[in-house]
Amino acid sequence: MRTHLLVVLAIGALCQSAYADLNIEERIRISGFGTVAFALSDDQDADYRANIEQSTGVGSSNNPDGGLDSIFGTQIDVVLTPKLTATAQIISRRLSDYNSTQPYFEWANLKYDVSEQLYLRAGRFVAPTFLVSESRMVGYAQPAVRPVAEVYLLSPISYMNGFDAGYKFLWGDSLVKLRAGIGALNQEINQVNGTLDFTFDIKSIDATIENGGSKFRIGYQNFKMDVKNDALELYDVAMDMLEANGVANASLIHDRMQRLDVPTDFISIGYMYDEGGLFVQTEYARREFDSDFAQSLDGVYFLGGYHFGDISPYFSISKLIHRNQAEFPDLDTSSIDPGLGGLVTAVNAGSEFLIERDAIGAGVRWDISGGFALKAQWDYVMKPKNTAAEFVNYTPEFFSESRDVNIISAALDFTF
Repeated sequence: MRTHLLVVLAIGALCQSAYADLNIEERIRISGFGTVAFALSDDQDADYRANIEQSTGVGSSNNPDGGLDSIFGTQIDVVLTPKLTATAQIISRRLSDYNSTQPYFEWANLKYDVSEQLYLRAGRFVAPTFLVSESRMVGYAQPAVRPVAEVYLLSPISYMNGFDAGYKFLWGDSLVKLRAGIGALNQEINQVNGTLDFTFDIKSIDATIENGGSKFRIGYQNFKMDVKNDALELYDVAMDMLEANGVANASLIHDRMQRLDVPTDFISIGYMYDEGGLFVQTEYARREFDSDFAQSLDGVYFLGGYHFGDISPYFSISKLIHRNQAEFPDLDTSSIDPGLGGLVTAVNAGSEFLIERDAIGAGVRWDISGGFALKAQWDYVMKPKNTAAEFVNYTPEFFSESRDVNIISAALDFTF
């Protein structure tokens, strides 16, 4: 975070000369947004979380929970020249360090408008992963309390540090936007078995077509993933020992559990419509890992509703699908230390976990006035047996049993 702060200070220094004879109020725009929210679960044997970065949620750790969806953000846009703009956005929300809400930079970049159609950008910017990636932190911009988890849990990549370019043009009555970028992200995510250190090298491309109240988007990301922590280093040592001892299936399983430089494909297709009272939003996403260390999943949802003046009821249906669930052959760990053998068994079993669930939801939004919206929402999550289904901090009973979990949420969104 300190590095990005230095960038912002350097931008400020540039502004001093740029603004020598200019009206600062016309060149600097400060805005903000936030959500104050509470959630309640009827199952205290596990935590329901709003995104994959969170290591706690509502249920076991917090019930009720005031941090699941609460978020605060501030953004400053500085026009340095008619073509060059600096943007910095600071976000405070719950991440993976238990209930911590340490602020961080979600945006910190320079954008150069080559023309009215073409821009170049360098620095930190939101990764174009989903239909509403750029606005998903702004609760006021979303119809529901949170983006549908069965899709938005699929990727931990919130932002990327790198470069991108965008080009837009008219195609008949439609506005077409094309974007491509490269970047990287280093991220720590705390889990029950310790802190996992992720590194992503990302290449992305997406296209959006807008026409009236309709918006269609398709995006593709290819990234290489590294995952490291102390326990996984010991796992590799243990698997090397089993291979050296000639244990059957050890080499096969170790190769399938590759966690360094893992090729990954991520595809998302989405559509939204909001005109004449009716609004709908639907999205499909797929992640494909070339390794059994992480699960390959599909997610899909449909959300729809209607604006009755300032009141907008809505409903949703969604599904999280596990494809090609890993199944490892038997592995005899008796030739190594029991502690290492237990670690090998636990890591392999974790990669064989089933991750599936279905959900339905309903809610209502009330646009009060002046940038405030009040929302109430009910989510009903159906989890099959023998899976955590993206819940965390779960009991053995929760994992082994099928569960139907009710989540009640209320949120006040605001912008300024």
